[in-house]
Amino acid sequence: MRAERRMLILFPKLTARDLCVIAVLTALCVGVSYALIGLPNVNVMDLVVFVTGFVFGAPIGVATGVLAWFVYGTINPLGFNVPIWLATMAGEAAFGAVGGVLGRMSCQYAGKPVNAFRFSCEMALWGLIVTIIYDLFTNLVYAYAFQVPVVAAIVAGWFLPPWFGILHGVSNLLLFFSAVYPLTKAIGTLRGGDKA
Repeated sequence: MRAERRMLILFPKLTARDLCVIAVLTALCVGVSYALIGLPNVNVMDLVVFVTGFVFGAPIGVATGVLAWFVYGTINPLGFNVPIWLATMAGEAAFGAVGGVLGRMSCQYAGKPVNAFRFSCEMALWGLIVTIIYDLFTNLVYAYAFQVPVVAAIVAGWFLPPWFGILHGVSNLLLFFSAVYPLTKAIGTLRGGDKA
């Protein structure tokens, strides 16, 4: 109860229901990441963190991304490396921050009709842009952590089988196109009204 009061003091617009939704979304990030461990670089976590930021604002999106990767990265079946772990937390926070900025910008158009297809195309493009930045950043940290030439780390991460960077970008493009709009609507309904 004390933690809930502290959160409500830091973020006075959040309700107890909001805190429950945020906790479920954070747990969803971690659970889905473990469930999809066999599909390399198909990251539903990116989508959920982005949507959390979009609906609740950048600070909550950033916190969700950091917390989700804190848990998932610490108990990761693929191994643990401190620089990579910190880089993935920072990179995931970027999805929440960008989602929060875009959500705030969309508030300016609240009440006006939304073209779902155009909105989905815009979100897919933003998802792809943030994914490319995330992958470049983590490849740079990988190069530093393992003393690999930067160009080699980027080329290996993107263009050598199993094409992690390309798979990550394409999967996020499709996920963001197909799911950001319905998820923002669903979370708005969970919050007790159409907040999306």
